[in-house]
This record gives sequence, structure tokens and C-alpha cells, in this order.
Amino acid sequence: MSTQTRSSRRRGNVGAGTLAVILGITSFHRSAGAQPEPGAPPAPTGEDPPIAAPAAEPASPPADASAARAPSAEAHAGAPAPQGAAGPGPAAPAPPAEEPWKKPISVAAWARVGGRLQNPGAREKMDRLLGDGELDLMVSGEINRFIGLQGALVAQFGPTPNGGNIAGSATIRDAIAKFTFHDLLNVWIGRMIVPSDRSAFSGPWSMGPWNYPGFFEPYAPPIGPRQGPFGRNDGVTAWGKIAGGLFKYYVGAFNLHDSSVSPLYTARLNLSLLDPEPAYYQKATYLGEKSILALGVAGEVQREGSVEALPPPAAGAPPGTPRTDTYAEINADLLFEKNLTGAGTITLEGAFYKYFGDFERFDYSYFGLASYLTPSDVGVGKLQPLVRLQQAKPKNADPYLLIDAQMGYIIEGHAARVALGYQRSDLSGVKGNALFLGVQLQK
Repeated sequence: MSTQTRSSRRRGNVGAGTLAVILGITSFHRSAGAQPEPGAPPAPTGEDPPIAAPAAEPASPPADASAARAPSAEAHAGAPAPQGAAGPGPAAPAPPAEEPWKKPISVAAWARVGGRLQNPGAREKMDRLLGDGELDLMVSGEINRFIGLQGALVAQFGPTPNGGNIAGSATIRDAIAKFTFHDLLNVWIGRMIVPSDRSAFSGPWSMGPWNYPGFFEPYAPPIGPRQGPFGRNDGVTAWGKIAGGLFKYYVGAFNLHDSSVSPLYTARLNLSLLDPEPAYYQKATYLGEKSILALGVAGEVQREGSVEALPPPAAGAPPGTPRTDTYAEINADLLFEKNLTGAGTITLEGAFYKYFGDFERFDYSYFGLASYLTPSDVGVGKLQPLVRLQQAKPKNADPYLLIDAQMGYIIEGHAARVALGYQRSDLSGVKGNALFLGVQLQK
């Protein structure tokens, strides 16, 4: 072999070796700088994250050092991705793993103050300005993976039918022990919302209209499913969810604050076709935070729950014995809400209720609602024009009709809002007009 040929071959070997070293360094740098993808953000506030079944034994430390260095999803959520690695060397100790199921005891306060000016010719007039209100103090939290609690006190003030005022003494609104076994099975025991319809879950706090549906007559209970004061009752509810809340079921039994009567049995199914609703509660509006297309169906039944209304007995006469019949109610509700991004948020909601029982006063009732939330602030909040129509059909009278036209001012979601509106009523021919103003705050 010639000297020139051997020299060319040596230069080729040196070049190949140099290229291999460069590629090796580049590959090592890329491997050292690689980071795992950020995990999913935690569940939204107020919604329960999925509960995983507990392991029988504590998990052993990972044998792979790279697995030990991998940050948790909670550590990554909401934080910018690292720009690069510092290079080879001992791994920094991993931060203690958080327990996403555990929530500390929290306290919140809600306040609603409203008023009403009504024409003197209307039935049961309430011509008071800023004459009614409510203050709620709520406590909630979790003791461990399986046990939680929730409680609330409520104090109300406002007019009474005889012209006086509610004293404003506090009463227990919620007192719930929560047991979580699996996403498919949760058991709540105590005083809680009766799972009857979306309006009950939402309450006046999480809906667009200021006035709760079904209040056709002042000082009378709302026309709708049988619930109890504040929509609550003492009993037990088993509920669960599938696919993170796309489908939910509820079954419950309640004593209606009277252990001498038969329990009220309830059942509800809810199907969400767009964004899931994982929590026990369901809002009547998410103010554009979710895209919702949800259908719910529910029913109630109580043996001897339909009771005859007897006139007051004559002076000196003993009270009569009312006849009874089985009470039942079925309902369906539909909610569509879509955030159109730069075009605002539209909300359409409706519900229909059918009542059964020989001595029930009403045959059916329903309502329909439409609202629009502006995409940008006007001052410190967004505007929300809203209109709602309600009707209830008594068995032996002409229909009751209510129309609400309202302008809402959404300052901080449901935590700070103002409502100003007009209500037109026609109660079997007795017509009325009213202006109402309300302010709601939460901290």
C-alpha cells in the first residue's frame, strides 16, 4: 500500500472519530435537558377531583433515578416549563407529594340584600325598599380521603304577612357528613339540598335571575318539587358520576322535618353533553366558564303526601280529619350555555313540572329563560340582560303567569353581582307590577 493511501485512510478515521464525539456530546446534552410534560391543572375551585382507590401498601420508591426526578403534575400545574437542565450530577430531592384529595377546612360568607316596590293594587303587596335579605356562613372541608363535612348557618330579615319583620335569628341550613367511596358512590347524610331539579342545586346564589323560580305568591312556598325550607331537608342521598361528571345519578330519602309521616323518596339523572359537571351541585349559569348542554330528569314520591286542605273549623267544633293520597312529581330541565368568545355568552334554560295527587293544588308548571352576557367589562363588570317567563296551572282556576325582565351587573362572577329588574304578574286575573333591586356578595 502506498504512503499516500495510508495517509488518506488515517485522515478519514480521525474525521469519523471526531464526528462521533460531536454527535455523542449533542445527544448527551439533549438527554440531560429533556423534561417531562406539565401535568393537567387541578380541578376547578368548588369541584371535587376524581378519587382514586387507595393502595393496599405504601408505594415503594422508584428504582429508576429519572423517575424519582420527575416532578408531579401538581408541581407543574400553572408553572412555566424549565428552560434546561443543569447537567449530570446528583438529583435534587423531590418535593413532598401533595394529596389532591385533601382540602383544609374553609369558611365563606355570602350576603344577599334585596328590595321590592310593588303597586298597591297587587295581591299581598310588598311595597318595601331593601326590605329583605339573607346572610349565610358556610364551613366545609375534608377530614381524610373518605370523610368530609359541610355546614351552614343562615339568618334572614324582611317583611312578614301581618306587616311585621322577620327577627333575623340564625338557623341551620346545611349539616352534612360526606362519605366518598368511589366516583360511582358517594353517600351524604344530614340536612342538605333535595336533589329535585337544577334550580334547587343552584339556589338563588348561582342563577341568573334574582328571584328564585316558582314564587308566584309572596310568603307562600315556591310552586315546584317538594323540598323544605331553603330547598333543604333531613335525609340521606347516594350519588355518583361517570366520565368525570358527564353522567350523574342521585337517589335520596327525606323526612320533611316530620318523622311521623312517610319519607319523601327522590331520584334524578343528569346528562351533560359538552363540559362535565363533576360536583354534587349544578349551577343554573356558569357565566361563560363552561360550555353546557345538559338534560336532567327527576321524580319524587311520598305515600299519603297529598293532604286535603280543610277550612278552619267552626267555633267550638273539633278540627276535621283531612283525606290523603299519594303525592308524586316528575320534572325535566334543560340548560344550554355557550361562550362565544369575543361575542359574549348566551344562556337558554327551561324546566317543566307535573304534579300528581288528588289534593294537589296545581296540575303543572314550567319556565323558560334567555340571557346574554357581554364579552367585555362595562366599567368594573359585565352586563347580563335576561328575560324569564313562568306559568303554573291550578286545577280549578286560570293560570298564574310571571314575567321577569332584568339587567344584571356581574362584577366578580357570582361572588359580586347586582340585579335590577321588573316583574309582571297575573295570578288568575289579579294583575300586578313590581320593581326589584338586589345585591349579592361573597367572601
